[in-house]
Amino acid sequence: MSRVYGDSTPFPHDIDYIHMLRDGIDCSVRLLSAQHAMRVAQERAEASERAMRAEVNDLNALFERVQSAATRSISEGMDRAVRTAAQIVAGARGVVDGAVRDLETQVAIELGQSGNIIDKARETTANAIDHFLERHAPPDSRLCLQLMASPEANVGHVTIDTPHGITAVFGVAIPATHAWARPRRVGDLLQPIEIHMPKESGWLSKRMEMAPLKLERFFISDVTFSERSGVLRLRRGAGSGTGYQMRVDLEKTVNLSICPVREDGGVEEQRPLVLEGSDRATMLSLWQNVVQSSYDLLNLRRRMVSATFGERSLVELDSPRVLAEAFINNMAPVVVEISRRSGAPGELVLRRTLGEGRREETYCTHAELLEKIMVLPPDLRVAFAGFNLSGPVMSGRPSAGGVSAEVESRLEREAQRLSLTALPAPSGLTAGVGSNPPAQSHVARPPSVPPPGE
Repeated sequence: MSRVYGDSTPFPHDIDYIHMLRDGIDCSVRLLSAQHAMRVAQERAEASERAMRAEVNDLNALFERVQSAATRSISEGMDRAVRTAAQIVAGARGVVDGAVRDLETQVAIELGQSGNIIDKARETTANAIDHFLERHAPPDSRLCLQLMASPEANVGHVTIDTPHGITAVFGVAIPATHAWARPRRVGDLLQPIEIHMPKESGWLSKRMEMAPLKLERFFISDVTFSERSGVLRLRRGAGSGTGYQMRVDLEKTVNLSICPVREDGGVEEQRPLVLEGSDRATMLSLWQNVVQSSYDLLNLRRRMVSATFGERSLVELDSPRVLAEAFINNMAPVVVEISRRSGAPGELVLRRTLGEGRREETYCTHAELLEKIMVLPPDLRVAFAGFNLSGPVMSGRPSAGGVSAEVESRLEREAQRLSLTALPAPSGLTAGVGSNPPAQSHVARPPSVPPPGE
């Protein structure tokens, strides 16, 4: 590992963890702010419904008193008085019903506004995850790249499974100058390339024999690879025509199998041919060239297409706090260990070896991280208690030596600026934090290429 703790002992993750930590806290703060907004909106909606029910009860009680007063002292046989009382009662009923309808309309508007706030909070949740995972692949994440060819260009997607329980799919921003921006032939990566495939032969008695097959002119129509497995589809056209599909399994041993692909793109997987000997070595070399030449595209993920947490879409998530706590609980042990090994109280220090006896140091202070957290209400700040930051994470206001009054005032203004919605709402409906400039993400695991010698 090229990175070490502040005390020069090896750090287990070869990524810029300090930068990821800053963005991870920003993401968690946005998630908790969304939780706060949803909670306040739900409480306001429930309070409106309770108030309406109480007023409706009062209005109905008023009507009953009017009805009783209008009919109580009318003597038998006084028709005019009876008719007048009936008119009074009917008029009172109409006035009360009108007032109830007005209340229901007002509550419906209030519920609609609360629903809009909740929808906006869910969008904030998805945007926070998009912003974080576009830039970072946390340790123990699994990434999968898929490239699909069309006659004009390749289109890519990256799927990332994180240790937090999130599965997100991103588009890939393939630069126009990249080799994989356009469809590629097998010969662009390896030539000559020839393997042996079954072929029907014989005039009278048909039989299958192994015959040589040249692959240089086949297009790479579809490629998918993750850490230890993948699929490579070769077709006569870019995304069309017959061809072959190869499956790669590197979990325990190097296992390559190949199946024919029909004109319609269907795969005849009933009897795959397991490649051995020189054919396996040839196709393994092609696979390695494909993976190595496209591996950098894992870091070019842009625009989250979809994301789920616990098999539920993020835009349907009712509790962003659960997601924030998953982030925080995953980072907390690493943060505590970095802090313990940093040597200076109130700091997190990591160093990276540059060679020739030089190291580059990256650090942040507890106070810097507390500034990010203090925009939250006290009951939500407690989620960060596992970081053991030396400051008032769980208190209402910072103590002496913590975050300054000037900083807190600035943070309060920022919280007001980042209000989730312009609709009238109780104070505190805030979400979001400032975003760091884009930075190239780091993939924690190697591509699906077997170790040398296999």
